[in-house]
Amino acid sequence: MTDFSSVLEFIRSFEQSHPDASAYEITNRLRGYTKLSYTTKAWTIVTGFEQEFIEAKLDQEILFAGEPTDFGHFIAALSDQIDQPGLQWSDFTRWTGDHTSWAGDIGSAIELFRSKPGNLKSLREALDRFASDSDHSANIAAWTVGEIINRDKQIRLSEAMQKYQTILYSDHVKTFVQRRFNGIFENQILTNPAKIEAEIRNATFAYLELSQNAGRLKQIMKSFTQKLRSTPERDLLSADLLQGSLHFMSHLNRKGKFAPLSFKPYQQPQAPWLGTVNYEVSV
Repeated sequence: MTDFSSVLEFIRSFEQSHPDASAYEITNRLRGYTKLSYTTKAWTIVTGFEQEFIEAKLDQEILFAGEPTDFGHFIAALSDQIDQPGLQWSDFTRWTGDHTSWAGDIGSAIELFRSKPGNLKSLREALDRFASDSDHSANIAAWTVGEIINRDKQIRLSEAMQKYQTILYSDHVKTFVQRRFNGIFENQILTNPAKIEAEIRNATFAYLELSQNAGRLKQIMKSFTQKLRSTPERDLLSADLLQGSLHFMSHLNRKGKFAPLSFKPYQQPQAPWLGTVNYEVSV
């Protein structure tokens, strides 16, 4: 695991070599030091910035705010969180910072598990691998650092990272749940978990709708969106989405040090007026 100070020093040096670049430009240029998969045409579209792959210098795990964090994943997710200067074509797409971070991770795990049967033993294994704790800590760091930068257009990326580093990860998680999902707490008890779970499911489904690699899932999703009646394929996708959202909520609960939860999810996250299911889930 690489020391935070080493990564910070590299970014400071990079900023000094690009003195007129905004935090948005610096972050997107740094995608070239993560993974080849973070410099594809899709990333150009969603961020509005084209960047070629250079080397995997930042593709490593660090302790960030005391939590093991996939730093390359953080840079990639952050590149779609910062408001770019001017009006870009990417502003009009349905892709959002959710889809290029936590919703994309959950959706990718579902997609890979269902499109390549036999490669993974279970959806849980897929989620543990492709929506891991270090991925989600990167996503939450990206959301938080992005918020810092969007509030202060003059701040440097290195400065925003230092601010993030000074606060415990558990505090960042609580702030993320409150500000991103309008989470309501009484002490450490989350009082509106069903609403938050529904929003996670909705965002993940939106990612799958947009995915270019869903293949067979496209047919499943047609049955999901055309009718509210139950079908075997629609029920399968619904179960996958629920498992994915609860997997993410488990990370939030554990790392945020919240009280254990038991609640009834909504039958249809996009139609809460239809009520909840007749069973409870626990997180």
